[in-house]
Amino acid sequence: MPQQAPAPLPDGAVSPAPSTSVNPYVTPHPYLGQYAPAAGAETADARRGFLRRRGGRVSGPEQQRLVRLQTPVPRPYRISVTSIKGGVGKTTTSAMLGLTFSRYRADRTVVIDANPHAGTLADRLLGERVMPTVRDLVTADRRRRETGGPGLTDPLQIHQYLGQADRLMVAASEQNPEISELFDEEQYRTAQDILTRAFDIVITDSGTGMKHSAMKGTLATTDRLVVVAAPRFDAARRAAKTLDEVHAQGYPHLVRDAVVVITMDSPKAVGINMNTLVDYFRQLCTHVIRIPYDQQLYMGGTIHYDQVSSATRGGYMDLAAILADGFAAVPPAR
Repeated sequence: MPQQAPAPLPDGAVSPAPSTSVNPYVTPHPYLGQYAPAAGAETADARRGFLRRRGGRVSGPEQQRLVRLQTPVPRPYRISVTSIKGGVGKTTTSAMLGLTFSRYRADRTVVIDANPHAGTLADRLLGERVMPTVRDLVTADRRRRETGGPGLTDPLQIHQYLGQADRLMVAASEQNPEISELFDEEQYRTAQDILTRAFDIVITDSGTGMKHSAMKGTLATTDRLVVVAAPRFDAARRAAKTLDEVHAQGYPHLVRDAVVVITMDSPKAVGINMNTLVDYFRQLCTHVIRIPYDQQLYMGGTIHYDQVSSATRGGYMDLAAILADGFAAVPPAR
């Protein structure tokens, strides 16, 4: 039986110290301070893990990728992972990207499930369980403001409504379809505002489709767009349609700087030339990344990062490094 979610804190209450946290889905750890990434240097844990996986040897390109991945970010950076078509690996990509950033960076990363139709992000990262949702987070913030308070500002308060996988924090979607339909643009913007008070990188696993209200808020607050495709003609066409829709809604800069991720959902693409597919997407946006097939990921169960193949982890490291390359060009928060 899944454990019951902890009750939201009463209005005006102060969050307990980490050692007495009431959220069973969070492993307490000290908060390092907002916007305090590593100054371009490797963390000791990341260095040890990287060397262990490579048998103690690090090549020049691998070292360079790791340094790129750890580029400092001067303000909260918001990445949205999307696709019009479901079943192409969008949630898997959101989860693995978040796990990669949290594994190799010293700052804080959170991934939010903005799917209005009972998304599965939390299940993929935490296993099936009853836990607080992004709606609980937004409701708690609103109640505090209604009583004259500043809302949820303490990171420990915010963590009460999140789960944790490794060092990655997870904001789960509402699982009741009748309620989750009501998660709209205003609530999504509120959730983004709350999370950027405590985290340096916010990754949104958006729902399929481009017309629902929450998607409007997603595009309006996004710094970088990741569009997911699979090596099939229908999936490729829908990925291109996703870019067209984003452009039509008034965000040509997101299309220009987008990263298309082609996730291999079988060991080998059948009936489609991968080089042709990559060249096609390179005519539409700046970067295209191919993620190798991994049986553990495509079984659809809970993701265990260290059990993912080294080739697939490397693909997601390449994706994270490309996204981190853009951090240096981000103007500081005003």
